[in-house]
Amino acid sequence: MDAGLIASNLLVIVVTVVGIGLTAIGLPGNWLIFFAALGYGYLESFTHMNTTVLLLLFGALLTGELAEFVAGSLGAKRENASRAAIAAAFIGGIAGGIIGTGFMPGLGSIAGAIGASFAAGYLAEYASTGNQERATRVAKSIVIGQALGLIFKLAVAIGMVVFLISQLTW
Repeated sequence: MDAGLIASNLLVIVVTVVGIGLTAIGLPGNWLIFFAALGYGYLESFTHMNTTVLLLLFGALLTGELAEFVAGSLGAKRENASRAAIAAAFIGGIAGGIIGTGFMPGLGSIAGAIGASFAAGYLAEYASTGNQERATRVAKSIVIGQALGLIFKLAVAIGMVVFLISQLTW
């Protein structure tokens, strides 16, 4: 077996596992996974990582992105959240995930994303309406929707990685 091939395979595996981690904290990890597959396909002249494989991965990627967006929107819509609360919760979730990763990768990422998403959504809705109970309901709904969407997107990321690894040339 070629040492370059082994190194390429290991690099793809490492990059895709990083992609799962990025997805877990709300960053575009599924895109990283897809581009790792695309790069690997280019290196091996699209023999094993062919158009069909890449289209399946891209379809999974789009499904995960759409599910995350729809789930968060449905959670917000359920309580008639303001646009400001939705935007604040989204930005807060990303920022909280990044900050939480600095304290404790993995659990800190998730806790930071959830906590900051709730706090930002709450503050934005409270600033908009002045009603604490409504702001709490809105923030909870947004976080639940985002969490469900993120869980689905994370499952898609894991599935993409498993499928991609099964296509590697050994």
